[in-house]
Amino acid sequence: MQMLLTSPDAVLVSGKPHPDIVKVLVDFAAAKNPVALLSNHAEPYWFRQAFANTAVQFLRSPARQDGGVVSHYAKHFNLQNHDVLVLAAKTEDIQMAKNGHAVVIGAGWSNSQYIADLGIRAANPAELAQVISLTAGWQGQWWYQGDTSGYSVRVLTDLSQMGKGIDQQVFAGKIKQTVKNGGVHLNALLAVTARSLLFMGASTAPDLVWGVYPSSGSNNTDSETLSDFTHRLRTTVSRVQYAKRGEPLFIRHTPSDKRSSGSFSGDRRDPTGQVTTLHLNPFYAEKGRLRGKNVVVVDDCTTYGVSFGVSAAFLRKAGAASVAGIALGKFGNQLGAYQIELKSDPFAPVRASDFTWSYSAFSGTTNSGSQAALTLLLA
Repeated sequence: MQMLLTSPDAVLVSGKPHPDIVKVLVDFAAAKNPVALLSNHAEPYWFRQAFANTAVQFLRSPARQDGGVVSHYAKHFNLQNHDVLVLAAKTEDIQMAKNGHAVVIGAGWSNSQYIADLGIRAANPAELAQVISLTAGWQGQWWYQGDTSGYSVRVLTDLSQMGKGIDQQVFAGKIKQTVKNGGVHLNALLAVTARSLLFMGASTAPDLVWGVYPSSGSNNTDSETLSDFTHRLRTTVSRVQYAKRGEPLFIRHTPSDKRSSGSFSGDRRDPTGQVTTLHLNPFYAEKGRLRGKNVVVVDDCTTYGVSFGVSAAFLRKAGAASVAGIALGKFGNQLGAYQIELKSDPFAPVRASDFTWSYSAFSGTTNSGSQAALTLLLA
């Protein structure tokens, strides 16, 4: 069971209740999920007619922006806060969701710029129904999770294809294409990843900084699909403002060899080619923007885990309190735990002689049920 909370404004288009939006809410309530319209003001005149003989309720809730109402009703129905969806059409809705640690979905028919900046947006009632269905069917567990000294890794899905059936091959191709180029499944990925992050408590972690591990030939403009995905994810599950659009966390000062390329002949576990071709953006050196912060680094996929080991080394050197690596996919069973120690400034290029490294197997667990659920949801 899940719960959906929203405001009367989210149901209105041109000042009138939109029948398709009403139907989405009514259908969700009919499936035994609590649904309520909340407002600081009295019940609107049109509510009883629009929702006659349905399970959708109107609740007057003064000061709902503090998010307490989310916790109150979640507890009442024996739910967790991340089981609550908030359809947002105005700033008060966003505040209610963020302060209540709920999943916020932007009503794309709203004229609010704040809504336009949200990560998960439903452009129309059909998309709203799709996002609700996805989040309702996803319990939030990661397919893979593990911790090592200095950082942790969480992975949404298995992208391995060798020896796998056709369904897995199609699924893996769809995920990779979405991550690289965006597309119709981006909202779906955002929805399930946001729910997983809320499940692990990301919305309550203090001093979060979000960043993207740069591609081998990044232009450092923070404009790649994965960068946009990460900023949208950040605005969905977090209130922090430490990360800034246009200021990537890492700078790729020299293109690196693409380790996934068939022409790559070196040791794919060796981090040297990554350590010596990037550094932290000096923007984050100002005012100690990383000191004591908890950093989330997003990568599209991982095999050996080099990106997260390298990220952790630079960020620890800059004073970060913790580093969590989030990958949307993982290939194979060769993920490594890296201990990389920098001897120089992490905000400037690092020479091969300026660091040491060691590598060992990464101890983690997988959840086959999570993978099966995601395959069905994103079919």
